[in-house]
Amino acid sequence: MRVARLGAILFWLLAPSLGTPAAGQIAPRLTGATVIDQLQTAQRDLAVRAAGLPHSSLGATSQRLASLADALRKTLGSDAAKPIEIIAADARANAYRAYAVVQRTQAYLEASKGCLDADANAMADALATTVELVAGGTGSAKLQPVINGVETPDHRPLFVLRSSGKDTAFALVGANLFDAQCEDPVVTATDGQGQRQNVQPSVTGVLPNRIELTLADASQLQSGSYVLHVMSRRKAFLVGCAVQPEAVATLQVAAPAKMSVSYALTATCSTPGGGQVVEQVLPAITGTMPEVSGSGTVSQRIALQGCAEPVSYSISAKVTFGDGHNASVGPISQIASAGITAGLPGGLSLSWDPSVRALFVRPAASSCKGVY
Repeated sequence: MRVARLGAILFWLLAPSLGTPAAGQIAPRLTGATVIDQLQTAQRDLAVRAAGLPHSSLGATSQRLASLADALRKTLGSDAAKPIEIIAADARANAYRAYAVVQRTQAYLEASKGCLDADANAMADALATTVELVAGGTGSAKLQPVINGVETPDHRPLFVLRSSGKDTAFALVGANLFDAQCEDPVVTATDGQGQRQNVQPSVTGVLPNRIELTLADASQLQSGSYVLHVMSRRKAFLVGCAVQPEAVATLQVAAPAKMSVSYALTATCSTPGGGQVVEQVLPAITGTMPEVSGSGTVSQRIALQGCAEPVSYSISAKVTFGDGHNASVGPISQIASAGITAGLPGGLSLSWDPSVRALFVRPAASSCKGVY
């Protein structure tokens, strides 16, 4: 009994420390000043990225973030240092919307790394529309509904949807999007001018911080802005489920990327002659791969004539994009028994398999992360 009693005493003495996180693990409460600082940082980072994409909308979006930071500073006034949750409702709603803009900008900066200019520009347009609509939103609530991002099923930030014929699933992530005591939120899609889209999303799952959606046939989407409007309700004392301010998210719809891949394969062969083995480089075999869809693997067999004993292979490739510009890789050489794999611009890879004498083009792991 004494041992049991001693164990119980020790448990109650240690219990508070067992449930307390180590110092530094709890994030500080979000304040208006923090949001303003993050807006300014995002604005500077976006300006730097805009220098590398001079024909994109990034420059204008960077200036919009600077204006948003100034406006929020004036709105908050002396409340800037206070946690957002305890300031006046309208100022709190503006701060939450600004914070959503920050998170979407940070997601763009990360997801657009390594993207082709065309994809990065489409993502930039999605960001520009998001900043304009979210920052210009109105309405406030005790628990402000806000969408901080759009993501793929595997949690990649999503900015651009390809108009394909297959089912497309994605999710809106944020806060206060659903109250289990009320009906599900209603999600409708419009274009950038507010006209209802022909293709509407279906809600497949809801949580307070996540709404999962599916598009049955994305091939019917028209290129341009795809704006998602979320209307939710929240239980209020004595008045039932009250309508909450609208939360907005934006994607850009783009046609499937058009790319063609041409190749030149050169074989070096051993040829007996005059009592010794002579290595001979055969003329390059050139051609164009079947049309690349951007989502599946295409292949082509290569007929090698007059090369019974290959010694090595060398391959070069050129990718031509829908807008006319192109990029080349190679030549890359390997011994005849080894395969060759080369990364291609546009998120593709080209592989030569000598065992079956075939070339393959497939999406590479380094495909642009913000495009789905």
